[in-house]
Amino acid sequence: MSDIAQAIADRQSEIDRLQAEIRALTDVEEMLGASARPSSRSTSRRSSSARKPVAAPAAESKSDAKPERKRRPMTAAEKKAVSERMTAYWAARRKQAAKK
Repeated sequence: MSDIAQAIADRQSEIDRLQAEIRALTDVEEMLGASARPSSRSTSRRSSSARKPVAAPAAESKSDAKPERKRRPMTAAEKKAVSERMTAYWAARRKQAAKK
């Protein structure tokens, strides 16, 4: 067997071993209730068949995941102040656009 053929066979066995590890980790991740896929991914114009899926790094447990940040609720007075400020802002924008 040539050196190149031997190198290819070695790499293929390594690929098979890594894919088996990825499958095992994905199964564990699903059992722990974590999502198997990231929620947001950028899309590419290239064909998806040209790329191989990559396993996302798994969190140790649900408690290790960072909690989702939420906005502080606005009071009625704060909403009114924002509304007046934005109304004035857009009126000024319309006025500026009319001058051009």
